[in-house]
Amino acid sequence: MNGYKLWEKKPNTIFEGGKVFTKTFYFETNNEYKNRLVRVYLPSTYDFDNPNKRYKTIYMLDGKNLFDDYTSFVGEWKIDESIEEMIDKKENDGYIVIGIDAPNKDIDRSLEMSPDILDFKKEYDLGTKGYASLLGKFIFEVVKPDIDKTFYTLREKEYTGVGGSSMGGIMSFYLGMEYPDKIKYCLNFSPAFFLFTWESIEKYIKGKIQLDLPKQYFYVGGEGFERKFVDSTIRVFDLFLSYGWTKENMKVLYDSEKEHNEKAWSLYFPLLLKGIDQ
Repeated sequence: MNGYKLWEKKPNTIFEGGKVFTKTFYFETNNEYKNRLVRVYLPSTYDFDNPNKRYKTIYMLDGKNLFDDYTSFVGEWKIDESIEEMIDKKENDGYIVIGIDAPNKDIDRSLEMSPDILDFKKEYDLGTKGYASLLGKFIFEVVKPDIDKTFYTLREKEYTGVGGSSMGGIMSFYLGMEYPDKIKYCLNFSPAFFLFTWESIEKYIKGKIQLDLPKQYFYVGGEGFERKFVDSTIRVFDLFLSYGWTKENMKVLYDSEKEHNEKAWSLYFPLLLKGIDQ
């Protein structure tokens, strides 16, 4: 299995029909957390004896929070449950989902998922530029080739997505802008655009915008801390529309009653995924 091991910790909420494998990679990042665990969910329909049956992939940030309450300190996304339910309903045949663990320190996570081309607002300044470009290279130059070599994936752009929440939502958006030749769509949950100056966001998008970029799908809630994320997300959406994008290539889902947490994202993950499959 090319160094991947079956995840067996208990208690967990992994469906019996699906499996999660893990592997530790070395990541030359700018923080001290350089050994990075990667988690790979294989759906119940995955057959190790049938290399002709291959799967679409989704690369997601904050791998600890995707599949298992045991590894998450804030609750899980229930990615495995959602995909297994869609398989049972014959809505799709399953996805391989790859979760990239984040650094242990919040400041390291924020910097690792912040594009260096974006400027922090003064009140959110972390004292240095972000280094999201390093994480992008790690995902697409190290992790993805290893995944494609080990598992039965559909490797082309048309079958590849990315996703994440909060800082992970910014990172997901950024990956779509930087790797349009490798990604079909981005699932950006509660992207933290509000941390950055609008001038730098607008300049970045203006410099990258084209009509054949990956599809951008946004979710944002409206309760409590989550309210901070609404205006800047809608503003980014409107900017894309002003450059000729249509609602076929991007969507915003808004739920005024949802807070900033995995419980909310777990509800809207399958809805966004179904929209892509249609």
